[in-house]
Amino acid sequence: QDAVLRDVRVRQAIAFAMNRPLIIHSLWRDRARLADSLLPPEHWAWTGDVQKYPYDPAKANAILDAAGWKRARDGVRFRLAMKTSTDETSRLLAMILQQELRDVGIALEVRSFEFATFFSDVAKGAFQMYTLRWLGGNEDPDIFHTFDSQRFPPHGTNRGRYVNAELDALIKEAGESSDQAQRRKDYVRVQQILAVELPSI
Repeated sequence: QDAVLRDVRVRQAIAFAMNRPLIIHSLWRDRARLADSLLPPEHWAWTGDVQKYPYDPAKANAILDAAGWKRARDGVRFRLAMKTSTDETSRLLAMILQQELRDVGIALEVRSFEFATFFSDVAKGAFQMYTLRWLGGNEDPDIFHTFDSQRFPPHGTNRGRYVNAELDALIKEAGESSDQAQRRKDYVRVQQILAVELPSI
């Protein structure tokens, strides 16, 4: 349990270390908007009542300090590897993240692969971090099945092997219910859990 909480703290620190407004401005020329959920604000199940992660490297540093990740003499707390494709925008995003994480003591090694190789590794769960665009998830919220613990590769898309029993139960209940109000309540709670535990940002 302590190890799981420590991992959550690391993911939260990474989220606070990311300057997402800068990324949107520099890479997508302001043709995007910040997201607090996999669902857009126009979706019937979306909620804005979730934990948020504004750019705050001081907070990221404080979280890592409190979690016991002390800096070595070279300023590095620990090292991570991020896989990405050779697509120019994806590669530039990884380079930005590399610099931002360096500022909070995380040494990020960026590994770029031709897309077929990259996606094969992602699909198998062979990564520490990766960047990937996600399109077409704005209809029924079954997109959240991505985080179901019964859907580890090769039998599903829970590529990070994220596990949360409460989330599994909520996804199952929402998927089997025909009561739209209850489904919304379940999916709101799903979004709140994911915003705290951050299997994806």
